[in-house]
Amino acid sequence: MVHKEHPGKAFQDTARGAQSCQSICVESIQHCLELGGSHVEPSHMRLMQDCADICETTAMFLLRGSPEHRQITAACAAICELCARSCDKFAGDPQMKACADECRHCAEACQKLVPQQPGGTAGTGHRGVL
Repeated sequence: MVHKEHPGKAFQDTARGAQSCQSICVESIQHCLELGGSHVEPSHMRLMQDCADICETTAMFLLRGSPEHRQITAACAAICELCARSCDKFAGDPQMKACADECRHCAEACQKLVPQQPGGTAGTGHRGVL
């Protein structure tokens, strides 16, 4: 059995980015709750929570060097991009702009870890489980 002692630099950097994205999403949720109005629209709030949750999960998968990271990083990239677009709707709000920027940065970093494979399949491990 081969054990990888430490995840590679790309994994570590992406994990740190995901942790940062998770943090700003949680902060932005609180910001939205304080402001009320359109900031607390249910689909926007759910999306920010989804983004925070997938970022936390992604960071854990990457920090432990999970061979199953591709599915998670692909989902993280997609959800972060959706969250960024949702936050973009609040033009003039510096907190929401910071959240959108961090979400886009995380999405780009995650996408780099997802190899483009024919047929759109992700992952190489435990095929019987998928």
